[in-house]
Amino acid sequence: MTDVKLLSRLGVAVVLTHSLISPNAIAQSQLNYTTSWIGNSFGFGDGKWMQQDIQAISVGADGTVYTNAPWDESGSEIAAYRAGDKLAVAGSTHGWGATGGDAVAVNHTYLYAAMSIGNQSNALVGTDYPPANQTWYGITRRTLANLATGAPFSGGIGNSANATKNSFVAVETVTTGTDASIRGLAATDTELYVADTYGNRIVVYDAQSMQPLRSWTMNAPSRIAIDTDSTLWIIGGFGTASPSILHYAADGTALAGSPALPADTMPGDIAVTPSGQLLVADNGASQQILVFNRGTGGQWQAGTSIGTRNGIFHTVRGVPDDVRFNGITGIGVDAAGNLYVAQNGEGPRALGSASVGQGAVLESYVYGTRVFNWRLYGLTFVDSAAFDPASPVSVYTGSKRFTLDYNQPVGHEWTYAAFTLDRFDYPDDPAFHQPRGVRGEPMVRRFDGQRFLYTLDPGAHYLNVYRFDSAHGEIAIPSGLLAQNPLPGTWPAAQPSYGEWLWRDSNGNGTVDASEISSNPSTGSTVGNGFWWVDEAGNVWLATPLSGIREMPRQGLDAAGNPVYTYASSKMFAMPAPFTRLARLVYSEATDTMYLSGFTSAIPWDATHWKEAGPVLARYDNWSSGTPNQIYTIALPWNTQSDPQTTTVGVAVAGNYLFVAELYTDRIDVYDARNGSAVGYMTPGASVGKTSGWVDVYLGISAVQRDNGEYVVLVEDDARAKILMYRWTPD
Repeated sequence: MTDVKLLSRLGVAVVLTHSLISPNAIAQSQLNYTTSWIGNSFGFGDGKWMQQDIQAISVGADGTVYTNAPWDESGSEIAAYRAGDKLAVAGSTHGWGATGGDAVAVNHTYLYAAMSIGNQSNALVGTDYPPANQTWYGITRRTLANLATGAPFSGGIGNSANATKNSFVAVETVTTGTDASIRGLAATDTELYVADTYGNRIVVYDAQSMQPLRSWTMNAPSRIAIDTDSTLWIIGGFGTASPSILHYAADGTALAGSPALPADTMPGDIAVTPSGQLLVADNGASQQILVFNRGTGGQWQAGTSIGTRNGIFHTVRGVPDDVRFNGITGIGVDAAGNLYVAQNGEGPRALGSASVGQGAVLESYVYGTRVFNWRLYGLTFVDSAAFDPASPVSVYTGSKRFTLDYNQPVGHEWTYAAFTLDRFDYPDDPAFHQPRGVRGEPMVRRFDGQRFLYTLDPGAHYLNVYRFDSAHGEIAIPSGLLAQNPLPGTWPAAQPSYGEWLWRDSNGNGTVDASEISSNPSTGSTVGNGFWWVDEAGNVWLATPLSGIREMPRQGLDAAGNPVYTYASSKMFAMPAPFTRLARLVYSEATDTMYLSGFTSAIPWDATHWKEAGPVLARYDNWSSGTPNQIYTIALPWNTQSDPQTTTVGVAVAGNYLFVAELYTDRIDVYDARNGSAVGYMTPGASVGKTSGWVDVYLGISAVQRDNGEYVVLVEDDARAKILMYRWTPD
């Protein structure tokens, strides 16, 4: 053994070369740091969080906004907000087969919300659950006085083990996997109107007894609004290329006089103001709220639309601001004349989609003047964050950019600066076709005088490449894709049926053309389930599980400004001792330093820990020389027999320190990157409720050292739609 150094500060001796440093041999202490967060209006220190998606809203007369969505990671599918504050979470729509839904309505007494109840692959049996291989889609009824309490009724079913017992009615029973979600609800004090989209009908229930009263046929109905004369406005043709707005009497009689919509309008929601104006949320390119006034003879006249045309994509593209809407999912007006707008960066969930949107925004304006009232954000989910190397105050997530002001109070350091995903100009963005349909884990790099964004899907199977230009503002333009295996489904049509492939947007149009795809099928499964990394110079590294490490040196930029990568120029490096399987890689081109984590013969990999970073981390200097020098090996926290288990999931390096995220235990372990010694640990502080969700992705942690010596560490927290931010200055 060589290179023994005395760690006088810790009072222990550690062998650095070819040695194993055990964290258990060094007393670790909690560091002196500050916990904050990015991307959510609430930190959870006060027990509140803004939900990650909103698919529908209903506005009470007092300005309370009731929301619904199929999924919120911490169970806030159905919630209530007022005056920029969160009032309540309904609960009982999360887990044990239950999910939220795509519609919500209130009257003076009750909340009615779409939801589904399944049986978790037939694991749940009994009268509370549907028969094997089936799912119930229907409506839960709650009291406005306490959303967590069900309002049971004769014939009501479900949830016998909680406070919402017998307060659910099944509208459709379908084969599991079929999307039969209710897409529209509206209520008076006497009747409840239900858009059974799957069944192509409107069903009317008694609002008190919940007994069915009548129904009529309608093609794929969705949102419903009750007019001041008690007639109904309903969006029909949901999921088709040409949805329309139809007018009905409350008994189902079709009425004439629907407003003429501009070409290419995609109505996402509909509302009627107290004065009788008809509002239509356009989720097409305009991203506006269309206003229609009653004219003579029952005709409707178009008024002045609400919102900047093209919304967040107008002029300086991607910059959020007042009335620059982005994927409107719900609109409503209260009795006092306040407008409420819900958005998720996407619009209403497509049929069959499991999307949770691109981040929730709920905002309010004075209806007549458009003066801003308040706004709430829940912007990130299964999404990590990374710093722009040009500035420690600019932070990217997969589809957002935030700016930081470190002088602001905890939880207020961040400002939402940009939405970088453009579904209108770039519908072929590979992120839309990958698992979850969103960009996820980012790496920001600057080389050749340009800024580039690289992102991973949650499982790190695909590396997406994006470029920027002045004409597109903040939008990240699809530039390339490196895939370890073919994407599921039919997109893109020209991808190989087996093995690796890559795409480079050589013509610069942001579309994946067949002529731009290169395949490398001979590698087959040898790279499968590997981990991507991009160094400062834009070279791409892949830690394969069993076949060593591959570098794809960047071959400059092409005429369109895309980084160029080829399989022919790749370099392979053998898996170094002591590893038998690699899981994470961090490489610095500037210092030629490689950090690897993974599994060894002493603690081998097993499939139950498929996402983990492994129990061992090692540093190698002079990596590219062909004879790298192994400086140290660290035994990371690892105990699969504890409850919760102690395993690692992410690695970040900044300045003189290593930061390792544990998967289940809310803990960040800090090591001295120079010698591998354990320095201490950080866990979520009181400002975020002393808790975090699991770090649920492969690249869920990043770090930067500021000029003043402070380290800022960003960690994914998918539980409550935010990024945790730790601020620590070493002693």
